[in-house]
Amino acid sequence: MSRDSWMNRATKLVLVGLFILFHASPAFPQAAMQQTHTQPVPRARVIVFVHGLHGSRDSWRASNGAYWPDMIRTDPRFAYSDVDVAEYPTPASNGRMSSVQLADILWTHLKQDQVWEHREVVFIAHSLGGILVEEMLLRHPEEAARVKFIVSYGTPHEGSTIARIASIYDKDPLLNDLSDASDNAFLTQLENNWRGHDSVNGIHRFCAFEAEDTTPENGFGRYLKTHARIVSYFSATYGCDVTTPPQEIHADHLHMVRPLDRKSSAYDFFYRVYRDNPILEDQLVTRDNVIAGLEAGCDRSNTNPDLQVPIALDSAMHEKVTAAAASLIDTADLRDVNPNPPVVTSIDPDGVAHVHYGFSGPSRKLLVCLGTAHASLKVEFSIDRKVPIREPQN
Repeated sequence: MSRDSWMNRATKLVLVGLFILFHASPAFPQAAMQQTHTQPVPRARVIVFVHGLHGSRDSWRASNGAYWPDMIRTDPRFAYSDVDVAEYPTPASNGRMSSVQLADILWTHLKQDQVWEHREVVFIAHSLGGILVEEMLLRHPEEAARVKFIVSYGTPHEGSTIARIASIYDKDPLLNDLSDASDNAFLTQLENNWRGHDSVNGIHRFCAFEAEDTTPENGFGRYLKTHARIVSYFSATYGCDVTTPPQEIHADHLHMVRPLDRKSSAYDFFYRVYRDNPILEDQLVTRDNVIAGLEAGCDRSNTNPDLQVPIALDSAMHEKVTAAAASLIDTADLRDVNPNPPVVTSIDPDGVAHVHYGFSGPSRKLLVCLGTAHASLKVEFSIDRKVPIREPQN
């Protein structure tokens, strides 16, 4: 091979190397970045907005442009919560889906939004949205266990007269579901199921009601030619927690969920509910109870197959005993400990441990009793409790 030929070949190799260096190497850092990229860690709680019939993600926007979800996102009093705005199909007329179908769609959307990855879930629901949330939670008890409370605004738990009248003109099955007709089996069964299922009947339901009529040009009002109260006080507050009085909202059915600012009654009501029901963090603590004065004389035994040992639990912290272990301490002159160590055979729901223990006293020496066996029984309880975690502003 001539020197010129060799130089040309070397030059080509160098150019190929430079091409690979400058065009291929950026891919390596990019690949490394993709491998190290992680999803943001969800906060402890998520606040989910669920709109009502004929609504959308924009149902929460006030006339001055204030958007309720964004106001919460930037409010330091909700610093430990994420916000999700749910949406489901509900056309302005001639819809074809039932409440049960929409509840399944809502659950799927929340799963896609990773709502159920949070430790706690709370809902702000408007009108039909409150019905769908309840139906969804009944159908998904595993997810319902994460839900702490629902705040419903104008949700027709006992139906709506306007929905019954509207069903004459519009065959949307949702109108039948929301009707106040005496034969509305859907709403009756929904409430009965809610009260009868342990998976949901511990979820708090707080309610707000509209104080003004809706005009004919807005929403359901178009089916009447006059002002109308879309959801009555009694329907909006039926089944709600009695410990928190229902909140009156001085607005019509549509505008009751469009607060102008953080001082608006709709916004303030949710804040107070949120503050009074803080995020709970699981903590595991241990606590002892010692039963002293256990004795056994010479050639005698002290045995109890079911000694009941209680422990004080704080109901405000939702304390629950998860495990317990027993041992004999401060012992003297014990013989034949059986079982060794003592055995906790069961734990009652109220925290009482059932313990099996036994031991014998010392043997006689030349027919003389030289002492008495002494011991104390120590039971160490493992207790799970829920500690309120509040935002600094709360």
